Amino acid sequence: MPARRTRHRRATTLATAVAAGIVFTALPASAAPGGPGAGDPCWTVVGNGRQGDTTSGGGTTTFRWYEDRPMATYLSTIAIDKFTVRTSKLSDGTPVVHAYSPGAVINPESEALLPEVIDFLASKFGPYPFSSAGGSSSPATMTRARSRWRRRAARRIRGRSSTAPWSTRTPTQWFGNSVSFADWRNGCLAECFAQYANQLWEEETGADLDTGFYRAMLEESEADPDFWSTRLYDPGKGRELHHALYSKGPMMLHALRRTVGDQAFFDTLKRWQRDHRHGNASWPQFEALAQEVSGKDLTGFFDAWAHGTTAPPKKYLLPGSLGSLG
Repeated sequence: MPARRTRHRRATTLATAVAAGIVFTALPASAAPGGPGAGDPCWTVVGNGRQGDTTSGGGTTTFRWYEDRPMATYLSTIAIDKFTVRTSKLSDGTPVVHAYSPGAVINPESEALLPEVIDFLASKFGPYPFSSAGGSSSPATMTRARSRWRRRAARRIRGRSSTAPWSTRTPTQWFGNSVSFADWRNGCLAECFAQYANQLWEEETGADLDTGFYRAMLEESEADPDFWSTRLYDPGKGRELHHALYSKGPMMLHALRRTVGDQAFFDTLKRWQRDHRHGNASWPQFEALAQEVSGKDLTGFFDAWAHGTTAPPKKYLLPGSLGSLG
């Protein structure tokens, strides 16, 4: 089923909170989110986009948030809790909202780093596609995020580190949200790129991706006979977001970069964002664009990496500077 685009008046997914903690559930919504009731001034609502007017009367408080850019419907969210809200701005003046539930650790260093990370990603992917940034944190969601990250790290992602739990969610504002995948066969368009953005940030802070990240992943693949067994495009029913997208996927993108060169690689990413901004797209479209921008026949490369279930031949596995690892 295609991922639907929406503005703030379409159906949304709501994150509802109760006193015992945050509960995430799918509910229909068709307008600006209302207040949590009871008129308790300690309760706060945060959501996608920018905050509008907050009004009180008759024992209730109404919070208004609006998203003025089309986005993937399943990513539409509101959160309700007794938040501590901290605000700042990106370098271009875009507002940033950080909302912390009771018990969540307030992290000023992470907050201060977010504008730098977004500016860096914008230099690689193109302009930041939304009118606000930030997020909400609770002890429950932070624990789940750390747990998911540890499981992925232990299972597939050795040889690298992550700056913060938001390091994969921030890139999905470009890959997955602004440009959503057309259906679940195309999950790599979000997750592979979001994961590789981690490597790009590490490179920016001094890492050698060839001898660090890529070598470690090669070693992991040699130790695991199932490493290559899942296709990145159309992984199969029940495997739509298989962990291969977080291991084999960023390896593929790094190998593609070494195959076509930095100029063509990053030109492709920026063109992808420009051509499909606030819309849906498919993996075959990305393959066609990469070939067009690079001027190279990449059929064999993508057959081996995105459609194959065995280790790519050496010419695709170790292209360019990666050849020194062979």
